[in-house]
Amino acid sequence: MYRKLTALHVFNGYALLPEGTVLITTADGAVVETVSKENAGDGIETFNGILCPGFINTHCHLELSHLKGIIAERTGLIDFVFKIITERNAANEAIQEAIAAAEAAMQQNGIVAVGDICNTADTVNQKKYNRLHYHNFIELAGFVPATAQNRLNICLQTQHFFKTNLSQQY
Repeated sequence: MYRKLTALHVFNGYALLPEGTVLITTADGAVVETVSKENAGDGIETFNGILCPGFINTHCHLELSHLKGIIAERTGLIDFVFKIITERNAANEAIQEAIAAAEAAMQQNGIVAVGDICNTADTVNQKKYNRLHYHNFIELAGFVPATAQNRLNICLQTQHFFKTNLSQQY
């Protein structure tokens, strides 16, 4: 089964296509071809807007979604990092709800793939739904040399948890 889609404008990622272009996809959204409206046949879905390829969020911290609105903008990197360290702990239920809401917002805004920076495994349960394609970057940061080995061990455990619990890349 195919879907036939058109809109006021159709953007292919490089240029706006001629007026009347119809995008033909498989039922699961894979693009088959673009054709003129005259050659598309019946059953064309028309949208008031722009059709374009899915967007990619190249730098996300999904696990910190519960901090949205808590950290003031434009305070500088030092204040920002300090606030993350001091405010990041919350009830697991609140963290999971914020992660799910943030993922839903990304989908609603046309995001189809995410480069997610991960310091914890808090996002694994949500990512199991495979609603978006994630490339997970396991991040290790620290400022105290005496804790470096412990932080590395935690990072490696997090990486292992991602590897064993998700089929997507880590």
